[in-house]
Amino acid sequence: MNLGTAQRLFLFVSLFFFAGCSSIFDTHAHWGYSDTSGIHGGSGTLNDQSFPQVGIASWYGPTFYGKPTASGSIFRKNELTAAHRTLPLGTRVRVQNLKNNKEVDVLINDRGPFVEGRIIDLSWLAAKKIGMLGNGTAPVRITPLNEAAFAQEVQRSNYAIQVGTFTNRKDAEVFMRRLSGYSHREIVTSYYRGGHIYRVRVGLYPTLSLAHVAASKLKKSLGEAFVVKL
Repeated sequence: MNLGTAQRLFLFVSLFFFAGCSSIFDTHAHWGYSDTSGIHGGSGTLNDQSFPQVGIASWYGPTFYGKPTASGSIFRKNELTAAHRTLPLGTRVRVQNLKNNKEVDVLINDRGPFVEGRIIDLSWLAAKKIGMLGNGTAPVRITPLNEAAFAQEVQRSNYAIQVGTFTNRKDAEVFMRRLSGYSHREIVTSYYRGGHIYRVRVGLYPTLSLAHVAASKLKKSLGEAFVVKL
């Protein structure tokens, strides 16, 4: 079985057991479901580089309460924070629920969501303020609050591509060894209430557009390819 076939089988099993997750573990627990078809930016991929960004928001479940975020801070459900794959950590953004026009300002302190069709994960409090707790997801518009500083930070950024997520480190290491043809391979460890998550990343790209071009190619062969800001 070649790598592409093995990864597609891996994704099929993951989808079966985790109801729409793009990896072996739903790295951010999402509550509810919403069809993203017809929402500009809803793919959560190529439009990551365009702001204001429009797509589907979800919110963190209790699995991650009290655990470290990508920024090092502890995730707390009663703080106005959020996860985004490519916005610089520390960026403040305004999130508007397009169904009811309610808004909330949040601080980006984590990476995610790593689920196709989602563009941002909100804390419980942020989701409550824009009225999306019940449905679990909502179409939103994301706008950086300091656009000048945001633009400068993006120009200085580097990006990688997440190509696999595992709950067993040995599985992640075996998978990464199969990617020997890719540069800058690494395993990033995250935490959840039941243990650890191991995310395999490859590549180092100086611009978001170059990273997205590479991710599009990787997605065809590996199935999972999310651009992540370093």
